[in-house]
Amino acid sequence: MSILRLSEDEIASRLRSGNVRIGVIGLGRIGVPTAVLFAEAGAKVVGGDINPAVVKGMNQGFCHFIDEPGLAEAVAKVVLRGRLSATIDNREAAIGADVVIMCLPTPVDESKTPNYSFIVSASKDVSKSLGNGCIVAVESTVGPGIIENLIIPMLEEGSGLKAGEDFGVVACPDRSDPGRVLRDMKKVPRIVGGTDSRSTSAFAALYGAASGVRVIQVSDPKTANAAKLMENLFRDVNIALANEFAIIYEQFGIDTIEVINACSTKYNFMPHYPSRGVGGPCLPSNPYYLIVEGAKVGNIPYLVRMAREINDRMPDHVVELVIEALNDIARTVKGTRIAILGISYKPDVKDIQNTPVEKIFRKLQKMGAELTIYDPYFKGEKVFDVVASTSLQDAIDGASCFVIGTGHREFQNLDLKMLSRHGYGRVALVDSVHLVPPEIACREGLVYRGVGRKATGMSSAVVMPTRWAGAPA
Repeated sequence: MSILRLSEDEIASRLRSGNVRIGVIGLGRIGVPTAVLFAEAGAKVVGGDINPAVVKGMNQGFCHFIDEPGLAEAVAKVVLRGRLSATIDNREAAIGADVVIMCLPTPVDESKTPNYSFIVSASKDVSKSLGNGCIVAVESTVGPGIIENLIIPMLEEGSGLKAGEDFGVVACPDRSDPGRVLRDMKKVPRIVGGTDSRSTSAFAALYGAASGVRVIQVSDPKTANAAKLMENLFRDVNIALANEFAIIYEQFGIDTIEVINACSTKYNFMPHYPSRGVGGPCLPSNPYYLIVEGAKVGNIPYLVRMAREINDRMPDHVVELVIEALNDIARTVKGTRIAILGISYKPDVKDIQNTPVEKIFRKLQKMGAELTIYDPYFKGEKVFDVVASTSLQDAIDGASCFVIGTGHREFQNLDLKMLSRHGYGRVALVDSVHLVPPEIACREGLVYRGVGRKATGMSSAVVMPTRWAGAPA
């Protein structure tokens, strides 16, 4: 019997007894934990992915997300127990499924237009295997109305079935934070909105039974997707505001972090911090889902668009800080060895999707800098057209400027004396993620610039010391 016709208790019982079959389409950072979540709860899960290497690894119990605590061990266990397998054929993953969950990327292209091609292709595949009574759940982030106006028509056309009558469709947008996805899935409440109340309540019962979290039911898919966008756009707009303050306060000689910490003592202030901009698959992309859909109904969210422009400009501001800092040690970008410490878009995650650090790297590279990279998650790997250093010391040897690009734990207690010792002459430190307080950098003899921080260092010409034997020409 279809889970659409079962009570909440019956759905939970059926899940625990291993009589629920789930297809998860897209075995990425969200798809793999989703598959594990349901497999651990008792479901038989088949994952579909177009990447043969991912499918092969999954069937061998291997998980390539080394930065997701507990995930690799969980994958190995559920695969060994026969609860999770993978296929390169999305249609096969959907055959006989009680629920199909789509976890596909929805990136934004160079023209800032959402690219829904992955989810469109998957929807066409799933439609060919869609059974009567199945629920299709979309975890991918999409604009309000995309499920109703794009995905459902494709599912209906390919299957010959009617949404809301023969099968259900719900939006259940991901709310997890990379680096702790599996944990968040078991702790953070989920939002579910379906085409009909029966689909919404059935999927909510299933997800609640698998995860143990509270599931918030909303009116329809577009409401669920609007909630996801509002969560992320709230952050993007407030980060942009913090960045705007940071740039102004730098000119006033005011420490923005000190200001924010002082403001945080008031009951209704929510702190957001300035930095080199935001990255990843969500914040740089999500605003454009709303902007594009808003334009269709004649309403442009101007504040959202302006916030995105401010955050996109922050890498250029970091480059300006590099130029200022180098000027204080009588150097120019061209010909100067600069070490970039951290390239991931967020701390302690091996992911460079839309990372602002790449923009910093490319601009400095174009200006003629001699660049090295060190990131504990990319040791010895080729990134941004160079091979990353295998150690911090290799990256910083002979450098005149150090740019902290990502706040990895490894950089939170940097030995500033070591930076000075291994650098060439008096060195500059540019902190784009406010890890190092200006006064500490100054005390250790470094010329310092930071996003929103007080500048320290010399403003007059500097006499360079005698070149040391290993210094770059």
